[in-house]
Amino acid sequence: MRNVLRFIIRYRIISTLIFFQVLGLTKTYTSSAIHQSIFWDQVLNFQGKWNKVTDSWRGYFQLKNINESLQKENLILRNQIGPIYIDSKGFNDTIQFRWIDGQVLYSSIHLKNNYLIINKGRIDKISVGDGVLGIQGEVMGIIDKTSDHFSRVLPIINSESRISGIVKKSGHFGTIIWRGGASNRVKMIDLPFETTLLPGDTIISDSRSNIFPTGMPIGYISEIISDSANQSQIATLEIFVDYAKIQPIYIVKNHLKSEFEKLRKP
Repeated sequence: MRNVLRFIIRYRIISTLIFFQVLGLTKTYTSSAIHQSIFWDQVLNFQGKWNKVTDSWRGYFQLKNINESLQKENLILRNQIGPIYIDSKGFNDTIQFRWIDGQVLYSSIHLKNNYLIINKGRIDKISVGDGVLGIQGEVMGIIDKTSDHFSRVLPIINSESRISGIVKKSGHFGTIIWRGGASNRVKMIDLPFETTLLPGDTIISDSRSNIFPTGMPIGYISEIISDSANQSQIATLEIFVDYAKIQPIYIVKNHLKSEFEKLRKP
């Protein structure tokens, strides 16, 4: 108590000044609409700026949850209605494919034989030979090894990868390979000479491999050269998938694959 009294006595002048300033400001505020308006303008301005900052950070941290929620919702819709894609020749794929959501955990892009690791495995009914697509349906690769909880994916940018594709506008097919180099460029070989190709033409998947639904986007043509030795053309493709990202994916399983393979046997 004695210390409190000493403090008041020592700072009585400053305390009195502050008291009357607060009293004066209060009187001014309560008696003047203009000052009230200025005060609340400042308060709201500060609050707005603060909310903008906090909402920005909150939105950033919620993006992952929102993205996962949308992926789950998209997965339900795909499995309910079935993916139906029709190319220029009228081929279509129906409910024979089951879609499973997943996530890329690791990806390499600078090796000769690049690979991906995803967070789904045998316990999730993932099998060797299942296809892997990006969140927009773009072709990424094929499962080549599984464990109980994880799987390895052979991407397009692997020297051992061979994926069938077709020119969307004409229906002519070829084989997509990677010979090293940039991770966003691949080659499409075995294209017939009579095929009219132009830069910008879209390449999509076809169902000959029994891995992907027909019509899934792969890339677009950026360059065409003639392969006179094989009486064909070679196209350079800019692929749609970005392997440098850790991203959500879909695994597609063809329920009718074994039935189709039986008919192909001699």
